[in-house]
Amino acid sequence: QTPHRSFATILIMTEELRPPPPKHTQPLPPKRRHGPVRRALTSVGGKALRLTGTVAKFGAVFVAANAALHLYEKQTVEKHFGGSIEGNGDNDDDTKDNKDENGKGGKFVLVLPFHSLRLVEKKGPSLDIEGVKSRDKIPTITMEVTELVDIIHAAAADPKICALHADFDEGMRYPMGYAHIEEVRNAIRIFNESHRVHRDPNVGHNPVFAMPRNGEPKSSFAFGHSFDWNQYYLASAFSYVHLQTRGDLHLFGTTVMNTFFGPAFEKYGIKAHVFKHGDYKTAPNIFTEKGYTKAHLETVKSLTASLNNTICTNITNSRALKFDQVMWQSIFEYGSLKSTNSKEIGLVDSAPAVNPLYFLLQANKSKLDEKQKIETKFGPSIAFSRFTASKSITLDSYKKLLDMKRRVKEREEKILSMVKKNSEKSTAMSMIFSSLGLEAESTPSKREKVAVVTVDGAIMNSVSYKVVKSLRRIKRDKDVKCVVLRVNSPGGSVTSSESILEEINALEKPVICSMSNLAASGGYYISTNCEKIFAQPTTLTGSIGIYGIKFDASKWAKSYGIHSDHYPREGHGAVLNPLAPLNPKSKEMLARMTAENYDYFKGIVADGRSLSLGQVEAIAQGRVWTGEQAKEIGLVDELGGLHRAISYAKTVHTSTEDVCLEYWPKKTSILETLSQLMSAQHSLIDALHSFTVKGIELRNMCGSTDVLLKGLDDVEFAKKMHIMATMDERTALDLILSGE
Repeated sequence: QTPHRSFATILIMTEELRPPPPKHTQPLPPKRRHGPVRRALTSVGGKALRLTGTVAKFGAVFVAANAALHLYEKQTVEKHFGGSIEGNGDNDDDTKDNKDENGKGGKFVLVLPFHSLRLVEKKGPSLDIEGVKSRDKIPTITMEVTELVDIIHAAAADPKICALHADFDEGMRYPMGYAHIEEVRNAIRIFNESHRVHRDPNVGHNPVFAMPRNGEPKSSFAFGHSFDWNQYYLASAFSYVHLQTRGDLHLFGTTVMNTFFGPAFEKYGIKAHVFKHGDYKTAPNIFTEKGYTKAHLETVKSLTASLNNTICTNITNSRALKFDQVMWQSIFEYGSLKSTNSKEIGLVDSAPAVNPLYFLLQANKSKLDEKQKIETKFGPSIAFSRFTASKSITLDSYKKLLDMKRRVKEREEKILSMVKKNSEKSTAMSMIFSSLGLEAESTPSKREKVAVVTVDGAIMNSVSYKVVKSLRRIKRDKDVKCVVLRVNSPGGSVTSSESILEEINALEKPVICSMSNLAASGGYYISTNCEKIFAQPTTLTGSIGIYGIKFDASKWAKSYGIHSDHYPREGHGAVLNPLAPLNPKSKEMLARMTAENYDYFKGIVADGRSLSLGQVEAIAQGRVWTGEQAKEIGLVDELGGLHRAISYAKTVHTSTEDVCLEYWPKKTSILETLSQLMSAQHSLIDALHSFTVKGIELRNMCGSTDVLLKGLDDVEFAKKMHIMATMDERTALDLILSGE
């Protein structure tokens, strides 16, 4: 036991003290070989576990990405609108980035590019690639009228937006209907009167419907190289109108133009047998007449007079003019007005040589002497002195910002709804959420819904299918308390219109109708049983009537030496043959069918509008009325746009103003859009091919009977009797070419 032993010596002694291993060890049992089923299950289980782990990783990445996106969008929204997502941005504190060079708070002007804006009632299947076809072409912005109106309403409540600037440039590439113009004009008026809160946005200037709000009125500006009648009607709603120095005002009033094919049909031996009731059902006149009939001209004169009266009155009020009807008639007769003349009589405010927007923004950003340069360049104008914006924001950018705000709000509502649901199940979960600042009591309850169903375009099978499908889904949703039927249609097929009407009658929910540019014939047919009907003063409606068309090409065929015969000759079996002339019995049958449909149409109008059949007959006969005229004769209840109808639905049929608006039919996915575009293009090519190309072949190969008959077989529109409820000639052609 020497105290100075080395570490190696101690380690050797320790090894020597260990007990020796046993001499005989039991061998391990042989490894069992599992059967093929168990091996397969084990393999699948292992792969499933690995797959589950992979899915979990991807799920975690997905959740993290969504959380990051939500935080980014929330910060972007709060940067512009302030800290409250719920509010309208009443927090007017400017951020550091929102300062001009002088340290003052910078404001935005929202630019509305009307020169490249295509305003529609409902977006159809489109890839919106028009803007990338050419680098030199200004991109087209396609937007629904409700989207534009909502954006302007949001800008009115946004303290960061102090002005609107409408750029008409060389003119509007895509004309707007009068009712759409009125919807936008009302929205602009609300922006100009942003110091008030408008409970009912479409009720004129009545102060009863507007409550005071903190702040000053905002200004709006419009600039264009020239304006025609429709464009100036829209521009006149802005606070200030600028017309280029060499520009013109083409204020000729409302003009109606029609094309007639009667002599052409007669020349080529094609006869259109028209069966109708009422001289004012003038849509089929294009197939039989060479100009206006007495009744047709009477309708056109009545419509143009009513439309001009409404538009002139609205322009006079918007511009604070002292024009009477004599003055307006003098303007119509004088013709185009130069900028100097327009400014003298108060139709425009100034005549700058170029669009002043860029220079005004630069002046408000820079030193004070820049404003003196503005006056030197454009001349003194009160409009320029009231322009306070130092930054501009495009319509597309502001729309994306509002969409981002909506998504952030929806996500937070979903999170709070999940918190409430889990808190009710577990007290522990409730305590955990409370520690994180998520109180279950603060979560919003399920909101009531108002469904807006749009019927846009000619009422054919495709439109009817979408609307009926939407109404059936709405019927099953107990949260939907009311339906607003938005109609923008000149009419269409009787059977398709009846399908929509029957689905409305079976809905078991109140239905309010809002009429857009057109709600005539079949468009009025589907609206007649609604609880209340709203229309703009310039809406075209009525046209209560039915007509049928049967084409007879037997004379044309005889010019090629072709004659058709059939047996029995007195029956109706050949009534659909385009080469068989109509016999007296077939004419009687077709006339009877048209009369029965007309009587049914009058009956549903009488029931829906609480009128006698005699009263309906006096205002029917296919006559078209403006919305203002329709209100006087009882076809319409109130004047106003879509927001007025929605406001009524909320007031009468919901328990709160805070409702969820759902728009139907739902927008299609990208794959569905591609499919619809391809099918639509194929149908269009087929229609054009049968209508034009085959005709050329017939003239070049008139000696071949087979080719001629094949050509006639391809002309599908001549094979049937067309019973239609439409006021529009183009819709009639579309229905005929599509074979409906």
